[in-house]
Amino acid sequence: MRPESPHHRRPRRAAAVPASILLLATLVAAGCRSPLDRDPAADLRATVRAAVDRELEALPADEAPVTTRAPAIDLSTDLDSRLDALAEIGPQVADAGASLDLGDGLDGRPREVVTIGLDEAIRRAVVHNLGVQRTRVDQAVTAAEVTRSEAAFDAVVGAGANFARIDEPGNDILLTTPIGPPLVIDQGQDVSQWGFTTDLTKRLTSGGSVRLAAETERQRIFNTPQQFLYDPAWQSAVTLGLAQPLLRGFGEEVNTAQIRLAENADRRSQIGVRSRLLDLVVEVENAYWNLAFTRQQVVVARWLVAEGERIRDILANRRGFDTTLAQYADAVATVESRKTRLIQALRDVGRAADALKAVVNDPDFPVGGEQDLVPTDELVESPYTFDLRDEIATAMSNSPVIDAAIVGIEDASIREIVARNGRLPALDLRAEFAWLGLAEEFGSSVSAIDGDFVDYIVGMQFSQPIGNRAAESVLVQARLRRSAAVIDYRRAVQRAVLDVKNAVRDIDAGFQLVAQARNFRLAQAENLRALEALRETLAALTPEFLNLLFQRQERLGEAQLQEFGASVTYNIAIAQLERSTGTGLEKRGIDVVVVAPDRTPDPGLVSDGRFDSATAGE
Repeated sequence: MRPESPHHRRPRRAAAVPASILLLATLVAAGCRSPLDRDPAADLRATVRAAVDRELEALPADEAPVTTRAPAIDLSTDLDSRLDALAEIGPQVADAGASLDLGDGLDGRPREVVTIGLDEAIRRAVVHNLGVQRTRVDQAVTAAEVTRSEAAFDAVVGAGANFARIDEPGNDILLTTPIGPPLVIDQGQDVSQWGFTTDLTKRLTSGGSVRLAAETERQRIFNTPQQFLYDPAWQSAVTLGLAQPLLRGFGEEVNTAQIRLAENADRRSQIGVRSRLLDLVVEVENAYWNLAFTRQQVVVARWLVAEGERIRDILANRRGFDTTLAQYADAVATVESRKTRLIQALRDVGRAADALKAVVNDPDFPVGGEQDLVPTDELVESPYTFDLRDEIATAMSNSPVIDAAIVGIEDASIREIVARNGRLPALDLRAEFAWLGLAEEFGSSVSAIDGDFVDYIVGMQFSQPIGNRAAESVLVQARLRRSAAVIDYRRAVQRAVLDVKNAVRDIDAGFQLVAQARNFRLAQAENLRALEALRETLAALTPEFLNLLFQRQERLGEAQLQEFGASVTYNIAIAQLERSTGTGLEKRGIDVVVVAPDRTPDPGLVSDGRFDSATAGE
């Protein structure tokens, strides 16, 4: 049996690890919070709340809701006995429905009539609109970025193997002897070494990292030419290492800042999806009512052509009696001019239908198709009741503009935390403990790890730039950016208030314009009725009378379009108010779904956790 190798001799037992070092390592590994860290959002909450309160305090809280007002003079009362008759004079709104003949499509074939309601168009657009699809993709990208940031703290497993062959010469050692020549000892090395390592590394939210490793090494060492052979052996070790900053880079808030910034970016993209959906509702409504308006233009233009042809034919029959060639030619020119207007109106209908198709992007009626889209909804013309203070308060809670500004403040606050921590000196703790075992066989070397052989090293490293100007300037920049974010928030509040007030003004004025335009149409219808009655009693048609008759027809057609356009403007103003208050989706029955798990915002800045938009469906 081989005599015991010096490698197997038990040395003096290692000294015990100081208890204070173990306690410090335990506290650091637990990720305790630095007493130097504080919540930077605390001093912003008063400013954020004050910006909202200042706008709301300017409005009385006990005022009753206001209803949109109609004009003081209503001609419909004076003409009440003839309203039905006047309604039949001029172009008819109902003629713009599915029965409206638009001719063949660009492909030379009859158009397929497709009826669509406003709510249906909005729902289809929410699902298929390309702009919304793009914002959904962007939000999914930011959601994946949150996962990537969190993955920085995932444990990492590693393994490795190596082989080393060392063959180095060395100076000979001459040992004199009493007799004979000196003894020569060759100091050259001839080593064969195999190594195997497996480790597990974990980054801590406190800023440090822990590494647990199992290492095995086998060496065969001998010297030449004497061939002094060391006993080949396996040496195994279990190593536990800890690296931890104690000042700069310490703390959960500092080391998870990137995760929170990624979460805020995800929230911002969710807000972007919600904002895009709110814009889309208004876009669809604009395109929908614009299509309805262009169809009314076709109705008006076709009526004007028909009325012009009627007068032209009357003049043609009277050419041999009291109509001159100049009068007849003027009537013909008027009719041809109106036909030009009809051609333009038919073109505009096609453009408006394609514009609605492009916004909706539904595969059932692609932009390249020649379907005849027919709006089926009627315009809202009833009075609108609103409470300005309540509308502004709703906008403060739901407006995406304000939501995005709040996220901007949180971003700036997080970066200020990191910058403030960056001013501290670098004081880093490093500790490593190794439990060793040595034996002729691998399994025996592992079993020999019983705590008798322990190595450890503990050290600290300190550094600090003289003057620390770079870190101080970074902190100044972070504080200035936070101040800029607060200013942006106050601007967002003002913008939200301005949007709400402008929308309310448009609603109030729009309702009055609808009534005013109706009065104008009734007056023009009455004027044309009286003129037509006079024409039937005249013995001769003078050029002045004919010109006046054509003018009255034109003005009645314009009055019809003006009334319909005023109703469209009134409805769009209501949609704009719902967009400004952030309630357009809820009022349309659109539910918004988040791609990734919800990230709760800072409860000090936002108390309702309303950042929840990513995709939408009915």
